[in-house]
Amino acid sequence: MEENNNPFQAPEADLEIPTDPSMASTYIGPQSRPTGSGVNWISSGYQNFKASPGPWLVTMLVGFVIMILISIIPIIGSLVQMFTTYVWMGGLMLGCQAVSQGEKMDVNYLFAGFKNKFGQLLGLSVLVGLVSIAIVFIFVGKVYFDLMFAGADTVPESFDFMSFMLNMLIVFALMIPLFMAVWFAPALIVLQDMPVVAAMKASFFGCLKNILPFLVYGVVMFVLMIIAALPLFLGFLVVVPIAYASIHAAYQDIYLKSSENDL
Repeated sequence: MEENNNPFQAPEADLEIPTDPSMASTYIGPQSRPTGSGVNWISSGYQNFKASPGPWLVTMLVGFVIMILISIIPIIGSLVQMFTTYVWMGGLMLGCQAVSQGEKMDVNYLFAGFKNKFGQLLGLSVLVGLVSIAIVFIFVGKVYFDLMFAGADTVPESFDFMSFMLNMLIVFALMIPLFMAVWFAPALIVLQDMPVVAAMKASFFGCLKNILPFLVYGVVMFVLMIIAALPLFLGFLVVVPIAYASIHAAYQDIYLKSSENDL
């Protein structure tokens, strides 16, 4: 196989995840899970982190530094972050998959999405980014820019607080189904080879069928985020990888069926 030295991709050996026939899983589409599954996903995410804590911490630190460096580039940096969001996440889903199959996490997985399904992941990022921008601009864009250009100490005379809050509620209401459609999409793209639209559809229905587990999941993750913020935000170095790994755990629970269960 031809050697590739592109720094934005993980090594071939790390990306070809070995499959143990005794642990093989079959994609069965989105299934409803018990309410308590929300806690189980977080617990599984912690086990994923615990199995490879050092590499996970290094991966998070490298990712944080990269995001900081990108963000300091005016305008372009924000666009790059927005339009590559799910490229990075797709690589992390490959890393979670490797750890769940007994491999070690590796910082190269942070860049793996730039090689594996890059077109689909980039397309997903751009689509979600443009839709998000359109929603915000249509409903609160003018008000936001009025406030921004008026300065921190000056509120435009035309500013209507109640109208602004109503528009923000509409934005949040529209963002919820968008988040549902993208929550599992990166995992479905890189692990099930789904096209972007099919992955978003499967993700949406996976979330829709598991509203109660996700409510529990959201409450527990919210509490963990608060706790993580207390020691100078250092806890996020642990909570963030647990969050990513919990998404992968939920993907396995909702969409896959282990062959062991067929026996």
